[in-house]
Amino acid sequence: MGEALNDNSEISVGDDQQQTAAYVFDMLIGLSSAARQTDLTFLAYLLEMAGSEASRVAEGKNSKGKSAPSPRAKRAAR
Repeated sequence: MGEALNDNSEISVGDDQQQTAAYVFDMLIGLSSAARQTDLTFLAYLLEMAGSEASRVAEGKNSKGKSAPSPRAKRAAR
């Protein structure tokens, strides 16, 4: 089995959940493509499902597809 990645460098994706989700989505698309090209069908499927969720979050929707409250609205509710 290959050596686990242990990269302690920080990835600058911002503190915003939507920005982070968009970054994760981009990474998952590449990983899914690599898995499909090597016939790792189930792994590709799982990565695509995770990508679908990341896409929803990046668009400002929660897991159920409803619009999530904006960060400003969350702060105001505190």
